[in-house]
Amino acid sequence: MNRREFLSKTALGAACIAAAGRGLTAADKTAPRPNILFCISDDQTWAHTSIGGDPVIKTPHFDRVAREGLLFTNSFTGCPSCAPSRASVLTGQNFWRLEEGGLLFGRLNKKFTIYTQLLADAGYVVGATGKGHTPANHNLPGVWKSPCGKRWNKRHKGKVPRGVSNNDYAGAFADFMKARDADKPFCFWYGGFEPHRGYGYGNGAKSGMDIEKAKVPPFLPDSTEVRNDVCDYLFEVQWFDSHLGRMLKTLEDCGQLDNTLIVVTSDNGMPFPRAKATAYNYGVHMPLAIRWGKGVTKPGRRIDDFVNHIDFAPTFLAAAGLKAPKTMTGRSLMNIFASSKSGQVDPERTMTVTGLERHVWARPEGLPYPRRVIHTKKFVYIRNYEPDRWPMGGPDFKASHQGVFGDIDAGPSKSFMMSNKDKFKDLFDKSFGKLPEEELYAVESDPAQMKNIAADPKHQQIKKDLRKKMDDYLKQTADPRANGKSPWDEYPFYAGNKYLKGKYLQEVKGQRKRK
Repeated sequence: MNRREFLSKTALGAACIAAAGRGLTAADKTAPRPNILFCISDDQTWAHTSIGGDPVIKTPHFDRVAREGLLFTNSFTGCPSCAPSRASVLTGQNFWRLEEGGLLFGRLNKKFTIYTQLLADAGYVVGATGKGHTPANHNLPGVWKSPCGKRWNKRHKGKVPRGVSNNDYAGAFADFMKARDADKPFCFWYGGFEPHRGYGYGNGAKSGMDIEKAKVPPFLPDSTEVRNDVCDYLFEVQWFDSHLGRMLKTLEDCGQLDNTLIVVTSDNGMPFPRAKATAYNYGVHMPLAIRWGKGVTKPGRRIDDFVNHIDFAPTFLAAAGLKAPKTMTGRSLMNIFASSKSGQVDPERTMTVTGLERHVWARPEGLPYPRRVIHTKKFVYIRNYEPDRWPMGGPDFKASHQGVFGDIDAGPSKSFMMSNKDKFKDLFDKSFGKLPEEELYAVESDPAQMKNIAADPKHQQIKKDLRKKMDDYLKQTADPRANGKSPWDEYPFYAGNKYLKGKYLQEVKGQRKRK
């Protein structure tokens, strides 16, 4: 039985053949609007792909997307925290413009336009599987209920390694492809729960990873405990990648691979000290590969332009032939797709700005640790607006769900550092201690940002210039911090049925009663 005969005997195959036939007929008139497959892992740093040079991990499917498309070397999340990062993807806006949508355990109000709805209004079939815009409250009046699209989460695997989700993401995507209207383009969100903690201890080593070859970032102690933890994290990145591979196969079988704009990235960095929920590159610098067979000129290029998660929404809209709303502060990547250049393509993309307000409820009264950061090729400048507060939560305050120092995810690396804080005092202080108001790092020579040179007399002009560029951008994008305001201090924390900050609890109860 040949491949076409096999496909014709399956529902998915028959639909794909029919769609391919229609596509050939329509191709003489106008090019079809592209499908969109957005793939976002949960807590993965840019360095952890095999094409990115990690010596232990194997990510053949991410690598394939990069080889057959574009590999971005300077891609950044807007905020190193799950829900606000995802809100920035959906809205194409900086998190500081999204009110409660800019916080973990917040809410994304319908006043903020999202690309998935705009595509649905334009005739796209929109679906999602796995982790969407969460953790956030989707049950209050006036908020987006399923902002990533109709949920496809009924497929599950029987037995999976400890720590990973039993969601069959790729199977859900295949179900979506079978059920969709093949006459319409689709937009699908694949949100893996991996490599979010917790992990099955030893999964990495059991899978064949050599823990002695694992790269331990210089801000973590080089110990057996940490090496095992790193490999367990890498194992889950590979799990995410395996589902991506099956999705690519589904697209190939449908004849839709080259007419699908595929984006593979993460929401924020690895869940380790001095990474996730921090201002440093291991928290905000993201993997990014984009493939679009019919839309990328000269595939296989490496792109050094600075891009941000806020750029995805306007890119998807532009690819679909739609105009982005003026509220979107991101910029389309279409000019990079159309170029044949490698390296720096767009001369205006030489910097980006990221930041953070509140991650978990890690300080008294739920106060945030506000930070804004400007990233350039040579330097990173960080402004810590409240340096008297504990940046990762304090040693005496038990956070909402991560213990003390609650903005650092609980796990073996955190426990090891806390148990050995005297032995590794410098590393402990860098990850857990209080920070100065300003930080400056020469990232070309210090990529892990270990030496703060903000007080160095030789770098005062550079610091001043970067501070002005960042302040100008914050004013341009209407960041309340640019005017000395902090509305985040008063926003509630929607953790399950608990609404921290009492005055908001009464408001929410009243809203539910009125509804």
